[in-house]
Amino acid sequence: MIKGIYRAASGMLPQIRKQEVIANNLANASTPGFKRENIFLQELSEAKDCTMSRQEKWEIPMYDDIYTDFSQSVLERTDNPMNLALDGKGFMVVQSADGQSLYTRAGNFTISTEGIVVTSDGYQLQTDSGPIQIESGDTLTVGIDGTVSVNSEERGILQLVSFENPQRLEKFDGSVYRAPEDEAPVEPESLWVRQGYIETANVDVIREMVDMIQSFREYESNQKAIQIEDESLEKTVNEVGAKG
Repeated sequence: MIKGIYRAASGMLPQIRKQEVIANNLANASTPGFKRENIFLQELSEAKDCTMSRQEKWEIPMYDDIYTDFSQSVLERTDNPMNLALDGKGFMVVQSADGQSLYTRAGNFTISTEGIVVTSDGYQLQTDSGPIQIESGDTLTVGIDGTVSVNSEERGILQLVSFENPQRLEKFDGSVYRAPEDEAPVEPESLWVRQGYIETANVDVIREMVDMIQSFREYESNQKAIQIEDESLEKTVNEVGAKG
């Protein structure tokens, strides 16, 4: 009975985490370049049992990790020259205030007070010549290959990268990621820049709502199982006490 209670409780915990992940996905459904997250449930990773020391089923954690779905979403036309979308697998390189290289697909760029092209969170967009300096009234043009021109004068080529295992990227801030030290960026294949477009979040609101309802029902089922086990345990204790 104790094992049954533990098992049911273990089934409730990942559902709580899943609700949090789904809520975050829904909250960012309109955030450009946002990539939805999900969790690996224990039932979907039975193959790991072969590499784990022998455990009782009720002792095994019910979820393993959170993963990010980096699949490309719809490229929405905006005709705003400060909007850049990537067509293909890869990321644009941006830089934090402390000089750290970061990676994003969120292309809703603006111009900072210093005249630098930055993300909505202030990270500087990088070319092979550094950040892009632009003044009020200047015309920014970005070619399909990432060539950046200001008033028809070439200023560099956007730093575009890819990763052999993007799942190892760590979320740094919103739609911005950083790579672990042992995960080096590689040259992207078939990656194009679309100026005047923006990549929408790859969040299917209806799908997320269905997953949320299903997760809540699974949580309720485990909650009821704990209640039944608890009532059975209480009955057993009372019967033993009565016989004594």
